Amino acid sequence: MLEKIAAEKNLIKKIREKCIKTSNPGVSIITATNKYKYMDNIFMNYKAFNYPCKQLIIVLNNNNLDIKSYEIRVGNLSNVEIFQLDENITLGECLNFAAEKSKYDYISKMDDDDYYGSNYLIDLMNAFKYTDAQVIGKASRFIYFKDSNKLGVLSPGHENKYVYEDIAGGTITLKKEILKKVKFKNFNNSEDTTFLRECNSCGIRMFSSDKFNYVYIKHENLNEHTWKISANEIRKYCSEYFLFTKDFTKFVTI
Repeated sequence: MLEKIAAEKNLIKKIREKCIKTSNPGVSIITATNKYKYMDNIFMNYKAFNYPCKQLIIVLNNNNLDIKSYEIRVGNLSNVEIFQLDENITLGECLNFAAEKSKYDYISKMDDDDYYGSNYLIDLMNAFKYTDAQVIGKASRFIYFKDSNKLGVLSPGHENKYVYEDIAGGTITLKKEILKKVKFKNFNNSEDTTFLRECNSCGIRMFSSDKFNYVYIKHENLNEHTWKISANEIRKYCSEYFLFTKDFTKFVTI
């Protein structure tokens, strides 16, 4: 597995070299959150992104969250906006609201509890340059089981190809113009899957890039997830190869 990872990383580096002199349009990163404990993770991921033109829009979806704490946490980070919507507002509505507040022509959905590498946005945005897709993300992605310190690959074999509705919700990156045709449904669960399914029905092309620079963090407590699936069940969709590690970043980051 380690040899395969090394070869895949070399391919990504070559793609970056080919795209390095091209322009980088702005990207608005949107995230909806209802858990205070993931506040630092949101800001750390945003700060780590080395993409030159970025914006962060956070929507607080829990009435007990203190918006002032988030505003203080912003510090000297630029292009950050924070809003609070009533907790009765669905996740899908929060995402649509954030998209409406965005100022750039590209939007990237970010989950509050997952890991994103510094070159995550660069690689996804590069994919818009060599494909005709309007939605790009990761169908195959790394998954980390916190209870056992295991790193695996979820839905392997779906890299660098056009897909239908298999993209991970926390990686959906799109051209803003498609939101005139398709919006997130007013759901708290499966709003991303339904969105991708409707994109496919409308003939919107979707592309799955490489699996690197993103890790889906699988918590033991199902209440930490909107996708209520146990660790044993989700392992059925993973590669048979697992690494035991307490520091997955050295394997997944490039």
